[in-house]
Amino acid sequence: MMLSRYALLLTLGVVTAVPAYAIDREQGLERVREQLTQSCSEGEMASCLGVETSRCGRLAEEVVQACAEHFAPAEQEHMAAFGDCIGRQTRQRTGVSEAELQSCQSHADGATPAPAPEEAMRRLEDAKAVMAQDAEATRDEVTLPLYPDHELTAHHQDTSGLPGIDGEPLGEGAVSVVMMTTSDTVEDVAAFYRNRLDGFTLYRAAADDATFARGMPDDVTPSDFRRWMKSLPMHEHVAIYRLSGKTHIEVGYRTD
Repeated sequence: MMLSRYALLLTLGVVTAVPAYAIDREQGLERVREQLTQSCSEGEMASCLGVETSRCGRLAEEVVQACAEHFAPAEQEHMAAFGDCIGRQTRQRTGVSEAELQSCQSHADGATPAPAPEEAMRRLEDAKAVMAQDAEATRDEVTLPLYPDHELTAHHQDTSGLPGIDGEPLGEGAVSVVMMTTSDTVEDVAAFYRNRLDGFTLYRAAADDATFARGMPDDVTPSDFRRWMKSLPMHEHVAIYRLSGKTHIEVGYRTD
């Protein structure tokens, strides 16, 4: 975990298949910091690296800050660079070699070796394919319109266990979510949904971001980011955003 970049990539790769409200960039980086700190502090990892357990938090902060520019969960090339950077920065700050670093990780994981990079990427692609197949199989259960020219990537019919803005599970009351991508622009997608969502309000409209929602409290707006991101998963919505050269569409719906 602390040093196995491919395990880290697999962990972060799952982020591309969860709703937008769970992948805010700063929140994602903060979660990486927490995971690295915890991994460093647990068991004998800190002593293996030659650092005090109390320094693990500072080490994680420095490493993530140095590598933040490479953090792009939806882009495998950038995430590979992020993983490389994490390992390189950790080695520089602890003075251990790559072999020693891998030895520490294997020891911490009970001598379970990290998967080879090709194997790690294959597992990630397999996981994405399974999620897309599951989404396709249950598309008829979505109660809001699906954009015509799209590719289904995931369908979370039960989102109660997904993390919210505070990292805690969303819990009961969270809407089901289906995820799509398209090569069309955000403007094109927003135009499609503009007259097809009865009772929805267009809360945000920009070249790379548009959000429709229904039933949101009057005093909750996108400008109050944390309150907005806590409330959105509990209400029907269509969030449209541009990322990694594609337009992503997140449809939050209720079945009743």
